[in-house]
Amino acid sequence: MNFPELIAIGSNTLDIMIEIDDILRFELFDKDIIKKYTAIEYSRKLNVKSVRFVPGGSGANIAANGSMLGLNSAYIGVMGNDFSAEICLTDLRKRGVDLSQVIQTERDTTALSIILRTPWGKDRSILAYKGANNLLEPSDINEKLFGNVKAFAWTSLTSDDGCKAIEKAITLTKDKGGMVFAAPSMSIIKNASHWAKILISNSDVVSMNLEEAQEFTGENKKTLMIKNFLDMGIKLISITDGPNGSIISDGKTIINSGVYSAEDSIMDTTGAGDAFLTGILISRLNNFSLEKTSKMATAMSYLECLEIGVREGLPKSLQELEDFVNNNTIKQVISEIVQ
Repeated sequence: MNFPELIAIGSNTLDIMIEIDDILRFELFDKDIIKKYTAIEYSRKLNVKSVRFVPGGSGANIAANGSMLGLNSAYIGVMGNDFSAEICLTDLRKRGVDLSQVIQTERDTTALSIILRTPWGKDRSILAYKGANNLLEPSDINEKLFGNVKAFAWTSLTSDDGCKAIEKAITLTKDKGGMVFAAPSMSIIKNASHWAKILISNSDVVSMNLEEAQEFTGENKKTLMIKNFLDMGIKLISITDGPNGSIISDGKTIINSGVYSAEDSIMDTTGAGDAFLTGILISRLNNFSLEKTSKMATAMSYLECLEIGVREGLPKSLQELEDFVNNNTIKQVISEIVQ
């Protein structure tokens, strides 16, 4: 059996990226909160500018990203027996991901996301169907696969069995002295909050975007969010905030980092959070400083956003990523935490 260094569990999804101009946008104001909405006029047929079928899914993305950076990577998950699965698995094989633990079933279809890209900016709205992803069970986790694990990364599943499978993988990883990396999305935070607390508290490194961190902690200030995670025993927490950069802390130091480029170079933000976590993961495995870790993660996220579709534009080696970081600069504000 092949013994991977990186094992990932989470969504493995076919993304259908739809570019559309014939769509409405409006904003609602509630005191200090502004909510933005995309709307389709009722009972109308709208013209679509373009459609792309792109392999995605956060768990699969992290496995693919890690493999491209030189890690022996495996993905564990359940998919349907359909054309969507074939597209996704073909892409992962091309990127060198071990798929020996992928289960295909007739019980449900492969997970599917419809991503709406509109003319109003580079962000997007996503309709996500978890599909067969949530059929993963603890019995599907092969203990032998964890013989050489250095990092286990999990992203959101929401079924009880799926979360129990992640919990089992966390235990196996820690038993082997590996590190646990978490990129929980809003789906588990809102739909399986009990499991979100259990799995996050048992992780070593957690990375979320600002909206997810607000929802999970109930705090509005980033520093209070960070304290909340550190008090849970998290060893490293990062919170990303789109063009406003990111904040990262190991309990001793807090680093606020900007971004690498102007907004007009960004093509598509889908998968940026997965790329960011992968940058942290590869940095932790190489014992890079917190300052360099923040730069590496920010670089991964930036490079991923330069092209449409996930896994595109990313470096093909760790050296390529380090070269980018060494040849480009971002603003960082470093503060020490007073105990």
